Amino acid sequence: MHVFLLDDWELEQDERAGVPGAAGRLRRRMGLALLCDDALHDEAAPRIARRRSSPNESRALSLKGSGVVFVASRGADIHGPSRRGAGVYAWDTRHISTYKVQPLAGQLRLRSAEILPDGALLHYALGPLRIARRIRVDNAIADQWSIENPGPGTATFEAEVTVDADFRDLFEVRRIKRTTKGVREPAAANGHRLVFRYTAVDGVKQSTDVLAPVDAWQTGDGPARGRVAVRISPGDRRSIEIDVHVHSTLPSPIVADRDWVAWQRTSTKFASDSPDLDAWISRSSLDLFLLSDHTEDGFFPSAGIPWFVAPFGRDSIMTALMTLPLRRDLAPAVLRKLSDNQGTRDVPERDEEPGRIPHEIRQGEIVRTGGAFGTPYYGSVDATPLFVWLAAEAARWMPERDLIGEFEPNIRAALEWMEKRGDRDGDLFIEFERETKTGIENQVWKDSHDSYLNAKGKRPDGPIAAVEVQAYAIAALRSLAEVVAKRDPAWSKQLSSRAARLHDKFERAFWMPARSFYAQALDGRKRVVTDIVSNPGHVLWVGAATPAHGRATARRLRDPDLASGWGIRTRSSRSKHYGPVSYHNGSVWPHDTAFAAAGMARYGDKAAAARTIAEMLGAAKAFPDWRIPELFGGQPKRAGVWPTPYPVACVPLAWSAAATFLCIRTMLGLTVAPDGNAVTLDPLLPDGVDRFEATGLRVGTGEIDVQIERRRNRVRVAKITARGIAAVSR
Repeated sequence: MHVFLLDDWELEQDERAGVPGAAGRLRRRMGLALLCDDALHDEAAPRIARRRSSPNESRALSLKGSGVVFVASRGADIHGPSRRGAGVYAWDTRHISTYKVQPLAGQLRLRSAEILPDGALLHYALGPLRIARRIRVDNAIADQWSIENPGPGTATFEAEVTVDADFRDLFEVRRIKRTTKGVREPAAANGHRLVFRYTAVDGVKQSTDVLAPVDAWQTGDGPARGRVAVRISPGDRRSIEIDVHVHSTLPSPIVADRDWVAWQRTSTKFASDSPDLDAWISRSSLDLFLLSDHTEDGFFPSAGIPWFVAPFGRDSIMTALMTLPLRRDLAPAVLRKLSDNQGTRDVPERDEEPGRIPHEIRQGEIVRTGGAFGTPYYGSVDATPLFVWLAAEAARWMPERDLIGEFEPNIRAALEWMEKRGDRDGDLFIEFERETKTGIENQVWKDSHDSYLNAKGKRPDGPIAAVEVQAYAIAALRSLAEVVAKRDPAWSKQLSSRAARLHDKFERAFWMPARSFYAQALDGRKRVVTDIVSNPGHVLWVGAATPAHGRATARRLRDPDLASGWGIRTRSSRSKHYGPVSYHNGSVWPHDTAFAAAGMARYGDKAAAARTIAEMLGAAKAFPDWRIPELFGGQPKRAGVWPTPYPVACVPLAWSAAATFLCIRTMLGLTVAPDGNAVTLDPLLPDGVDRFEATGLRVGTGEIDVQIERRRNRVRVAKITARGIAAVSR
């Protein structure tokens, strides 16, 4: 992820909680308690089991349509202007900063809030009235209220609608002071219509239209207000609707069909004897659907709501890789989008270099006008090897598509960047160092300013070679060599030789014998950064460790200073740099934990992998709707204590949703032959799950149905049906 202005938040939360220093624990709980759900189910609602409430309920109702994002409280209010992300967003701009519908008499009592594929369904009580509220989000927002009066007498629903629009750039939402200097016009009212307008300093115009059945809009200083009123006869039902439309002179997103039924029909079906596991899978699939935009090549996932609703190189690649067991069509869509934006020239202000894969593509005023890195921005050192690895892995899963032939020029350009521009000093390793001060300093997934620290608590001098980046490069070279072996033997041999040289040097440079673990990185003088962190789990995930080092690393990842009981900490709790609610220095990230679990299984420690997946399932159950956030606190698990929310985490996040399906692949023990003609299964199951099955799993040249079960403490493949592909189990 790209981190912006996070330090102020961490400091603020520490101060409020009375935490002295980075290792302090955040005591103050965030969020609202989940209210009981007695709602009728909308026909579009996914079948997700209900559960009891937990203290860890999310503050946010996070919804996404085609280019429009809605983030509000659980009850769908936008209390603004919020520095935690509440608002309606489009074009990386907050088009609505305040939005409330408040009864003049009494208070809405939320009975339920259910996230749907195209919005949300909420139920409230207000005195004798029963209210169903359906929010639909696509390229506009329709807020539909159905008010029922079951009582014997006539009732009136009268409420004040409050709306405002600050048009803040997404990058400045967390800031106290605004930095953009555009012109915001006074709100203009015409009957039921209310219009907010803004012109950025580069001339881009944005506007927001609100249409509501109010008596008259009251405008002036502060938010606009209007009153709605309806009388409801006994036993009758009345409706009101408030519509929000956003406009910009920037290009509008391509509105494609968002068909949840078709998504479900074309996805692999998973089922188990665990209602919790089934609920986690259902929620994760829905979140991936919400975050993804349908393209000609498949589905392209945005990274997360609210901060990362944009194309991200690293995030989209990892999401596509993890999601392969659910559906394969994220991979070609990601490859296409990133290929179309691959670097072609040297632009230091954007860290662009020929062959380099972009980090993120933004549209906001700050990046358009030079207040931050430009767009597309290329400051991620790992996206390029991950791009090559995705192409090779997707070629195994989709041999009918010939993805290598389709993207070969882009793959070769990426390989050349890895060898020449990524390797800054000719030592075979890929290093990072930003070209300008506006760029991201740490150009890897742990990109906060303090994620790389030496023994003195200082950032090591660069250029820095991160351990996981070298592992991605090894995996990319090896996998590509295997899949092109028949079509281009000479290229395959060259790739294999390069991978072998890199791997040999990698093991000698990064392995720390005294700690039986890989170093986080090498600094600019090729000295190891020795603090114990979670990054070596990625080395295991991609299979870049030697067997002996892989087994030792798997054991170390399960030691209690890294394994919190909810997942794998990003930094050891024994480290003096540890902070359980820091962004990258002791928190738990679900995708990072899923990588570690996959790596443990890959190197033979299936018991450790099963424990780690069970912990992830427990974390999913602890959060509302089984929606694991971007990250959460790394405090050790204790009876009766839920994981600590991170105050400004993205929910949902593509990585976190996709991690579910990497865990499924780990449970199946699924590997695919280079030509896609065969699969191997070596299963495991977490505690609490004794049966799991996948139906219609499209892989390689065919499709499989598989059932795994636990009998006499042994997990085995109970049944497998393969169509068009060979399948064997270990």
